[in-house]
Amino acid sequence: MKNALVLFGFFFLTITFTSCQSEKEKKAELVTNRYIRFIDSVTQKTTADAAANWSTVEKYFEKQSTELNSTIDDLEDTAAFDAKIDSATAKYEAFRNSIQQQKGILKGANLSEK
Repeated sequence: MKNALVLFGFFFLTITFTSCQSEKEKKAELVTNRYIRFIDSVTQKTTADAAANWSTVEKYFEKQSTELNSTIDDLEDTAAFDAKIDSATAKYEAFRNSIQQQKGILKGANLSEK
């Protein structure tokens, strides 16, 4: 009987731990997908639209990135998420560089007009 109780206790702890881990993974998947959708939506805009609202875009990116990093840090194995996150972040960085270049060109044009 004692062996059965010990076995049941061990089984219960294993199930509980596994359940918690899968909840963390589900949350990480949701946050990762939200991050990727945000980057896709931003990069689909024209550079003129994005440049006009860039401070808002940048603030929201920082918020999404912070939430993503804190969620991913809770996981033991992040390999499944790293490739998706790195790809999306590279896409955002490239878009941000094009926006900054465009802003630089616009500033130069505005200075030459004066």
